[in-house]
Amino acid sequence: MKRMSAAQIPAFHLRSREGTAEENMVLAGIWRRAWIAANRGLPHIEPIAHWLRRVQTEFGSPADVVLAERDGQVLAFMVLLERREYVAQLFVEPHLRNQGLGKALLDEACVRFPTGWWLHVAATNTPAQRFYERYGLERGAVDRHPTSGRERIAYHWSPSHPPWRVG
Repeated sequence: MKRMSAAQIPAFHLRSREGTAEENMVLAGIWRRAWIAANRGLPHIEPIAHWLRRVQTEFGSPADVVLAERDGQVLAFMVLLERREYVAQLFVEPHLRNQGLGKALLDEACVRFPTGWWLHVAATNTPAQRFYERYGLERGAVDRHPTSGRERIAYHWSPSHPPWRVG
């Protein structure tokens, strides 16, 4: 697939989740496709109903869901938990990576949590780890997800580490 230059990529905008049934299904689809792309080789992939149930239960209050959208089509999303200053989820359609969607969502997290925030990423998801490190997040402790038991890595952003540092 030929990559487009930044000048050729149509603009997108961020908006809050509305919570309609159609939008929930779209988010579940993005989440599942992105999860599959990050976890190739797993013997079992949960059906879409699993992801839809998670959207319906985990994306309601107190979560705040930010969508990246272009021409009415959701391309990526981020789930924020304000009280914890935590980015609970961030997923981009796999075929739309490297177009600034993830960066724009993290920039929004910096605006909403100006004193700092944190997230976790699966230890097996090295592309996401590289992305977060390029953005300027500090790698933290390794632990296990309380539900799945999978190993994960904590990352933290603070205003003393400007986003998207070079090097």
